[in-house]
Amino acid sequence: MNTVVESLRAQSEIRMVYEDQLFNGKNFHVFIYNKTESVSGLHQHDYYEFTIVLTGRYYQEINGKKILLERGDFVFIPIGSHHQSFYEFGVTRILNVGISKAFFDKHYLSLLPSYFVASQVYELKNEFLSYIESVVGSLNFRHTEFNEFIEIITFNVVNRLRHHRENRTQGDIPLWLKDTVSEMHDKQKFGENALVNMVMLSGKSQEYLTRATRRYYDKTPMQIIHDIRINFAKKQLEITNYSITDIAFDAGYSSPSLFIKTFKKITSLTPNSYRKNLYSIKETN
Repeated sequence: MNTVVESLRAQSEIRMVYEDQLFNGKNFHVFIYNKTESVSGLHQHDYYEFTIVLTGRYYQEINGKKILLERGDFVFIPIGSHHQSFYEFGVTRILNVGISKAFFDKHYLSLLPSYFVASQVYELKNEFLSYIESVVGSLNFRHTEFNEFIEIITFNVVNRLRHHRENRTQGDIPLWLKDTVSEMHDKQKFGENALVNMVMLSGKSQEYLTRATRRYYDKTPMQIIHDIRINFAKKQLEITNYSITDIAFDAGYSSPSLFIKTFKKITSLTPNSYRKNLYSIKETN
């Protein structure tokens, strides 16, 4: 009996968010912002939603399952799924998109797979993530162009849902490799001698580690290290006024020029351009 009462109480604590409270008759409700804590708590809504991690990582609890999302990951929340966020790793920059039910049903519903799990973590392709970052870093277009941008992202997100079996799930990755990549987010590890540190953490040979990261992440160990470093650098650009040189060395690069070259390769922007164009927006399109 107590279990039933607790279950009913938990359900009653799920806050409902309605489309007509946010959308003002428009097709999209969009946020691009830095998050350090959740203000919404456990909730559900009568519209569709997806969230893409642009910088950092955080936990999302969806229908009772807690999952970790990192840069380039996204989740798609269908109508009625209850969820909440936990920001335990500092500042996380996210792109959050709500899509009105009428618009989604008309343009995207037929593209959804017949079955998918809301708590599944999906990953954007690096090229498309770079496109998003470059546009977000220079948001200077009209509302109609912004709508087109969000429609493109939504189509890509739905398309990734359809083809998610192309990628291995987090559950497929060996625990030793997941632990290694997780520990490499420590600043002491991704700084000087990062590759040596990663090999030592893995307990494997460099060749074995490389084969594993290529198989499960489609990246070399150094590409993973660069992703972690640039993710750290983006945080510094967003929340500090440190110089580019200081951030370059802080992120583990031996020279500012190498840092700038790597940053631009991954994000399509220079660090200065990223910082100059960076601002949080609240847009209801």
